[in-house]
Amino acid sequence: MENLSNNALFQNVSAESIEKMIPCFDMKKRSFSEKDIISTTDGKKEYVCLLLEGAVSVSRISIDGSLDLLEYLEDTGVFGDAFAFANREDEFITVCEKDCSVLFIEKSQITKRCSNACQHHTQVVENMLQLMAGKVVHLTEKVDILSHRSIRGKLMSYFRIQSTKQNNLTFELPFSLLKLANYLCIDRSAMMRELKRLKEEEIIVSDGRKFTLLS
Repeated sequence: MENLSNNALFQNVSAESIEKMIPCFDMKKRSFSEKDIISTTDGKKEYVCLLLEGAVSVSRISIDGSLDLLEYLEDTGVFGDAFAFANREDEFITVCEKDCSVLFIEKSQITKRCSNACQHHTQVVENMLQLMAGKVVHLTEKVDILSHRSIRGKLMSYFRIQSTKQNNLTFELPFSLLKLANYLCIDRSAMMRELKRLKEEEIIVSDGRKFTLLS
């Protein structure tokens, strides 16, 4: 219940109301091990998936078979085809990055009209719309980052966004450097060389996943 209360899908919904919605939404909990593939569809059914604990990555499979990282979620978060914002021709893959527990809710269970006209159901629908809007903003940020042609441009654009979000010139990456290269759609070795140059030119300093912008 505590993990559900912390999930953005249930923002402004009481623990008592959430408990009532568990059978109403026919929620199903499943556990996954590291590197497991998490399917968010079952035939014609689409699921909204709530991450209760652990970590997952959501990537688009490019034409050449490489993975284009869209988002990395830890401990709490919402994912699933309902939030893919893509044509059905596109393929996506969700991978368990750390042992995780996931709650599956059929999308139609959320969007259907509640026979009791419950206020908490209305709130969940509003929250889902907010989440979808937030993911649009996230994808727009990525488009802006990828609009830079150079590796340096992509890196600095991403770093400035992270610095702004964390309101500090020092910030921590939400994922590994390998996943950063996947997220920016650049070669990891070339990225590491550019990071080395940025440090030599005293534009950034870094320690593992922690970075500081110096200029």
